[in-house]
Amino acid sequence: MKSRRRVNSNGGPLNVKPMSTVKELLEREDFFDAAILRHGFTDYIRDYEIIVGARNGPPNTDVHKYQFVGCVEAHYETKLGQTFTQSLSDEYVYSGPDYPEKDVPDGFIWGVRFADVYPGLTYVENGERAKHWSQLLGRTMHEVAIETNCFYLRLVFADLRYAFLGHEPDVVVSKDMPIDVAETT
Repeated sequence: MKSRRRVNSNGGPLNVKPMSTVKELLEREDFFDAAILRHGFTDYIRDYEIIVGARNGPPNTDVHKYQFVGCVEAHYETKLGQTFTQSLSDEYVYSGPDYPEKDVPDGFIWGVRFADVYPGLTYVENGERAKHWSQLLGRTMHEVAIETNCFYLRLVFADLRYAFLGHEPDVVVSKDMPIDVAETT
């Protein structure tokens, strides 16, 4: 079977723009001062996804997906200190904008369902964890650090994919709820 090359209408090869590097893509599609609406591993477990809304702050309603392909390490750490312990009751999940009739308790309100990305995402140039995994796997790995108002997140991964999902309220991000204490065994 003959191989095929795509050509332009003049018969010559297409001028194909080279794909962005991971760092270039993160710089172009930065999510500084945005809201992380959801994050975690995909259901097939290889990739780590972050759903981001309102890049560059309100009143923007844009929603984006960042897929960290081949994520070999994810480190999450709370920034809340003692406020974390104070806010463990489900009362803090069932407070916030979805529950306007409820009084807002003192503590961190999980029911807001987003984390403010500030100071934001940093591509870790020559990061120790990326170096470790690059040597172990025999391929280039990348490292990012993300800081929000309530957590730190560090990811080590092989590649990055990005997609614009649309605008709120057209894009619906699923909501999780705690298991009712009465239902636990």
